[in-house]
Amino acid sequence: MDKTDSFPDGRAGQASPLRVLIIEDVPTVAAAMEAALREAGMDTRIAMTGAEAVSAKAEFRPDVVLIDLELPDVSGMQLVARFAGEADCGVIVVTATGAEAARVAGLDTGADDYIVKPAALRELAARIRAVHRRLYRPEPEQAARGPTLTIDTARRLLIGPNEASTGLTEAEAAALDALLGAAGASVSRELLSQTALKRKLHIEDRSVDQLVLKLRRKIASVGASDRTILSARRHGYVIPDPGQFRQVPAPREG
Repeated sequence: MDKTDSFPDGRAGQASPLRVLIIEDVPTVAAAMEAALREAGMDTRIAMTGAEAVSAKAEFRPDVVLIDLELPDVSGMQLVARFAGEADCGVIVVTATGAEAARVAGLDTGADDYIVKPAALRELAARIRAVHRRLYRPEPEQAARGPTLTIDTARRLLIGPNEASTGLTEAEAAALDALLGAAGASVSRELLSQTALKRKLHIEDRSVDQLVLKLRRKIASVGASDRTILSARRHGYVIPDPGQFRQVPAPREG
């Protein structure tokens, strides 16, 4: 297998093939894409309807999804919005609709790339790798940036570099504490669910992903990068540079 198609999944010393969910209702087209991506060393799953896609994504946990806009049960654009909002995988539109308005709408809705059929299959694999690299690599400047965010534990506040602040819920504060406590290692969804939400994680439960999405938005709202928390593919989430954060502990009683 080409090592460029494998990326760490949070387990030290191990690498796994890229997982790609192909959402395409024409069997011959789906089969051709699947064959090409498997030849490129990727793991694939096919869904032919929107309903199948939602179920397959929850179970398969892809790194990148390919979405045809013309599906029999839903608009592919609805899936683009949904999956982009969940912020746990790359989203590429692969469709016959090449009009400029459609391309702009797809990208504005949250797609990371837009490819017009018929897709050159080697290029498709390259674009999948490119999207994955952009989404799963820490921003280069983070390591040298130093502390930019303050956590006021007593008041449960997140304070940005320009003193903008936002409140944290108990679950958000617990999740952030768990991620920082990992010291740059990834934290599984299962552990985040137990620590922050106080319950076991079920296979189709997206609560942890929604919790992290809210944390990312709050981090962005106080002037820091929403890429401060990254997805650790098929494993959970990671704060690659915990040194960005400074914690002000709650005063001791007595």
